[in-house]
Amino acid sequence: MAKYKILSDFDGVWTNQGREADEIRRWIIEESARVLSEDLESVRTEVAGLRERMMSEPHAWGWAPDGRRISAYVDEDPLCSPSALCMYIEHADDQVAKRYREAIRAEFETLARFGEHCFRSAMVTYRDRHPPAIADDAADQLAAVIAADAEVVVVSNSEASKIVAWFRGVGIDAGEGEGFALRIRGSAGKQTLGETSESIEVGGRPIVVDRPLYRKAINEENPDVIIGDVFSLDLALPHVMRKAGEPSAPSRLVLRAHPHTPQWVLETRAEGAIDDVVDSFGALSSLLQS
Repeated sequence: MAKYKILSDFDGVWTNQGREADEIRRWIIEESARVLSEDLESVRTEVAGLRERMMSEPHAWGWAPDGRRISAYVDEDPLCSPSALCMYIEHADDQVAKRYREAIRAEFETLARFGEHCFRSAMVTYRDRHPPAIADDAADQLAAVIAADAEVVVVSNSEASKIVAWFRGVGIDAGEGEGFALRIRGSAGKQTLGETSESIEVGGRPIVVDRPLYRKAINEENPDVIIGDVFSLDLALPHVMRKAGEPSAPSRLVLRAHPHTPQWVLETRAEGAIDDVVDSFGALSSLLQS
């Protein structure tokens, strides 16, 4: 039995999310042009303008699965950008946003539903248009951490089939259930918010921590370490659980940092919630050995 159990996120810890985000944005642009019955290049230009206005207020926009509450902010993760753009179009007052809103609602009723349609479609076509975005040295990173006497479980919002295929594509024995070198829990629902308004404030931003599906996964796995690249999705809830002394909470929280990781998270390590910052999953091996 391994000395440590690590719960790891997938997208952003093992992958470069940029190409996936570009594919989702392509779908948003092309589907917007279709429902508007307008020229693709004109729509591309207008969407770029909408995105620029959205990014000028990153604290106000993000991934809002219920159309209201932000589950992760737009500047935390490139994969949040397309969903945040839909949220912006849903609520912004400028004339371009209003025109898009009316056309999209006529077919999809809500912008959240439109965003989900584009996201799911993009994840299917991404596999046809691009190679997996997983790190080239993923097998070496995993081997180093396992050699440090750790069991690794990937708990991700992505579907298990995608994660398993990408890991197996680089020679890693990954699968759901026991008996694999790397165990996968997909469709974790970290973004799913509960009915309460329980939240914490970091960098002046409220972060909802009532996330029942993610809490269930943490309680069942009882990890020693959790690593993720998006504070709101991956680390905020386990931080609250640890602070409350819950027995299944991890003893160590690790942020996998990127050039896009926002300063409101990095500068103070989320006001002390984060124990370590690394630039790769494999860096955990030296942390465990120390």
